[in-house]
Parts: sequence; structure tokens; C-alpha cells
Amino acid sequence: MQFRSGLIKSGPIKSIFPFEAVLWDMDGTLIDSEPIWIEEEHRLMQSLGVTWSDEDAKHCLGGPVERVDAYMRSRVKGDHEPLELAFLLIDRMIERLSAGVGFTLGAESLLRAMYGEQLPMALVSASTRKIMDAALKSIGNEFFAFTCSADDVVATKPDPEGYLRAADALGVNIERSLIIEDSVTGMRAAIDSGGYVLGLPHLTVLPEGEKVVHRQSLEGLDLNSLAGLFHAKIAS
Repeated sequence: MQFRSGLIKSGPIKSIFPFEAVLWDMDGTLIDSEPIWIEEEHRLMQSLGVTWSDEDAKHCLGGPVERVDAYMRSRVKGDHEPLELAFLLIDRMIERLSAGVGFTLGAESLLRAMYGEQLPMALVSASTRKIMDAALKSIGNEFFAFTCSADDVVATKPDPEGYLRAADALGVNIERSLIIEDSVTGMRAAIDSGGYVLGLPHLTVLPEGEKVVHRQSLEGLDLNSLAGLFHAKIAS
């Protein structure tokens, strides 16, 4: 985990914005990395003589790496040590992400608006610390007071530990915080944490919940319109 206490500031957060903090998922939510993951999965499995389908990719969406590795080994003939294929995939992803990765639609402007209003933010990912650090070279590490990877928790997503730790580190109430997610695994962690959740469905149908709102993407959202999506949820 990485904690940057200097980034938690008191300041003029928009009064209409109802959340104490925003906790971001990384892959597919903040950065447009899911196509890269799928492409590298295809290439790795092809090198091992396996045709990797879209359904295979959907099964692995959102990690964690242990589940992805187990699934890949189930598709490959021959013996492979646990996490052997995951490490090969991670090495490929570190190389790709270190070369640069773009934001998802609307994510950068929303992230900068939150940062400009001094809203406490954390990045919580099911990816490894090495992958997170590679991606942060493109994202910008300055936005987040706290970052949490799969290496930093006892149980990664779908367990809510990462989100609970992030809220604790930021000194905010998770039940009054917003989590932005895009995978079934991540959504389960977010919902179980007790936070409000914005789900961004891509390849799969995402879970529903009392504090959940779904939207196709972050495109066109500002702080006011984001708050408006949850008005009925908060008022009820």
C-alpha cells in the first residue's frame, strides 16, 4: 500500500457533491487497459497452442491473478506451476503499461475535477503492485492519497478489504464514499464494503444493489451530474 498524507487536504469541495471520498478501480474503469489485458492473454495462450476466445476473456475479467492463472492452466496441456502463467502475463502487462496507457472515456476530466476540488481519492486494484506502478506512470501518481494493489491485502476482490482499508487510510466513512467499478468481481467487493457504487458495464452484466447506479461510461459526467445520479439513492 502507498499512503501520501500530504494529499488529504481540507478545502472547498462542491456542496452539492454528497460523498466524502471517491475510491477508483483501475483496469477498465480509470484506464483503458482491458483491451490490452485481453490482447496479451490471447498472445500468451496462442504461444502455448491454445485458442483464447472472447468467453475466456470474459471469465478472467477483473482478476484476481490467482483465478486467471488457474483458468489458464486448465486450458493448457502439460504441467505448469501455480502462478507460472500469471507471472508471464504480468510481465507482458508491465511492459505494455509502462509504454503508456490512455484513460477510459470521461475518466481523466472527472478525475481532474475531483482533484481540483481537493476531494480525497484512492486507487484500489486487483492487479499487482508492479502493474499498478507501471500504470501510474501514465495516470499520474499525484491524484491519489492512497493506493492499494492485490499485493497489499490479505484478500483481494471480490473481498471488500481493499476498499475498507482505503476509506480507513483516508479517514472517511466508507458508507458515505463513492466507489467506481467495472467488473463483477470488483462490484461485489464494492457493494460488500457498504459504499455507494457506480458500475460501468462493459463485457458483462454487473450486480445490482440498493446503493448501486449503472452507467455505460464516465463520458459527459462532471461532479454535479455524477451527484445527480445518486440523488434518489441518497434521499431514500
